[in-house]
Amino acid sequence: MSSAPASIPPATPWLVHLRREAERFAEVVTRSPLRAHVPAYPDFTVHSLAAHIGRALRLFHDIVGGGSGEYESVEVPAGEDIADWVLSAVDPLVTLLSEVPPDKPVPFPHQAGDRPAGLIAPLLAVEVGVHRWDVESVLGEHVPIPSDLAVQEVESVFANFAPRLAGSGVADIGGTVWLRTTDTAAAWSARVNDGRLVTERAPDGPCDTAVVATGTAQDIALLVWKRAVPPRAGLEVTGSADVLKRFLATDYIPDPRTTPAH
Repeated sequence: MSSAPASIPPATPWLVHLRREAERFAEVVTRSPLRAHVPAYPDFTVHSLAAHIGRALRLFHDIVGGGSGEYESVEVPAGEDIADWVLSAVDPLVTLLSEVPPDKPVPFPHQAGDRPAGLIAPLLAVEVGVHRWDVESVLGEHVPIPSDLAVQEVESVFANFAPRLAGSGVADIGGTVWLRTTDTAAAWSARVNDGRLVTERAPDGPCDTAVVATGTAQDIALLVWKRAVPPRAGLEVTGSADVLKRFLATDYIPDPRTTPAH
């Protein structure tokens, strides 16, 4: 799977996702103890996760506008104003992203180079959406992840994270994993080849499948993001559970249970 998407998606649906996920994130933050650690990502507190999201929104507004995009320089409120501070970044960013030419090259973080501005809305919808689910784990009140957003969450891992973090030195996992959604046509395969994690869209299933994980797009997204691993209701695993465990143990994406807050 290429790290460079073949086309730029229409902005409007992803800006709708971004706004909804950010509003839900801020609403949960308002009702949560700011010093509480986030069960889904224990190195974050509610406050530090809100700071991360608020900074990310401002970072992309800055780089689209031609600024330097200095994440750490963004000043963060220390107290209960932080939820409103997160929300205050949404309208300016959505407005800017709806007006900027989608093919305008902008410098992406993590040495990703210049990429089209039209890729920012889906990227941020995923980032905020995943961390919305994280912060909801404080109160145990999860709202569903829309299926198209959940599919994009999986695509984002395999297109943006895996080539960078699992492009070499990966131990063999012992077979091919097939990840199949029940509510969309999306499905993916994952295997290790010559020390590299190789992922592909695989609607029909590979012939050498060692294990199949089947569930809604939300279930598969939470699995791939290492937020909700089996056994869990709604996710069916057939074949070698050990192959699936070894896949999830690879460092294609940071494990929220063991990785420091970023």
